[in-house]
Amino acid sequence: MDVNTTCPRCAAQSPSIVRDGFFWRADDSKKIQRYQCKTCGKKFSAATDKPAYRQKCRRINSTVRLGLAFNMCQRDIALLTNVNVKTVAARLVWQAKLSREKNKRFIDQYIKRYGPITTVQLDDLITFEHTKCKPLTVPVAVIAGTRVPLAFGIASIPASGHLAAIARKRYGKREDNSRQVRETVFEQLTHILPAEVHFETDGHDHYRVLIKRFFPQATHTVFPSVRGAVVGQGELKKIHFDPLFTINHFLATMRAKVNRLVRRTWCTTKDPERLSDHTDVMIDVFCDHLQRLWLRDKGVCPQEIVSCST
Repeated sequence: MDVNTTCPRCAAQSPSIVRDGFFWRADDSKKIQRYQCKTCGKKFSAATDKPAYRQKCRRINSTVRLGLAFNMCQRDIALLTNVNVKTVAARLVWQAKLSREKNKRFIDQYIKRYGPITTVQLDDLITFEHTKCKPLTVPVAVIAGTRVPLAFGIASIPASGHLAAIARKRYGKREDNSRQVRETVFEQLTHILPAEVHFETDGHDHYRVLIKRFFPQATHTVFPSVRGAVVGQGELKKIHFDPLFTINHFLATMRAKVNRLVRRTWCTTKDPERLSDHTDVMIDVFCDHLQRLWLRDKGVCPQEIVSCST
C-alpha cells in the first residue's frame, strides 16, 4: 500500500516508503505508525519531525496554551496540569514559536479571503518589567473594525513623571528603544499592507514620520488623545464615540488576557522576550476565536461578526 509520507534522511516518497509496524506512545496513549524507507533503509514514524517530537507531557500543551491566553499565571497552570513551573515556562517558548508561524498564516488567509487591507489603527500599550521604574512600550497595529492584529513589538523606555528621578537613582540611565522597535513594526507592515493604505492614530509624532517614510502613498488621520474610562483598565476612552475604538479595545483585551499586562499584579514580566512570547500565544488563541466566528457565519463580513460577538 502506498504511504503518503517522506523519508527524513533521503527525502524519498511513496512507493519507496513502506509500513513497518506501530507502537503505543505512553505519553498520550496513541497508536503511532512506523515506516521504513526502501531506498536508504531509514526507519521512522509518523511522529518524526513533528513539533512535539520526543516531547514529554504532551498532554498539557493545549491546557498551557489556553491558560496563557486566559489570564492564568505560570504557577497556576503548573498546579492545574500537575507539572513543574519550569516545564510551563519552557512550553511557553515552544508554543510561542508555533504561534508566530500560525499568526502569519492567519494574516495571509485573511487577505486571500477578504482582499487587501484598507484601514489600520496604531497605538502603544505601556507596561513595565519587574518594577514601574523599568517601563516598556508595546506598539501594536490592528485592522480597523475587526481587531485582527497585524504586528507588534516590545521596547524599553525610560521612566517619566515622578518616577524618573527614582528610576535613574536606582537603575541608572535607561535606554530608549521605542523608535527602533516601531521601525521594525512598520517594516513588517510593508510586507502585508498595500501602498495606498489608510492609517488612523493618536497624536504621536513618530507615527507621522514613519508613515511618510514607509508608506509615502498612504493617507493618515490623527485623532487627539482623550481621557480614559474607568472600565477597560484605562485603554477604553471616556467619550460617546471613540474613533480609535478598535485598537483601544484590542489593547484592553490584551491587558485582560495576558496576566503579565494586568495593571495591578505581582505576575510582572521579568524578561521582555517572554512578554513577546506570551503575546504571540494570546494572539494565536484570539485569532482562532475570530476564525471560528467567520466559519460559523459564512458570508458575513468580519466587521459585523466581531461587533455581534463583543
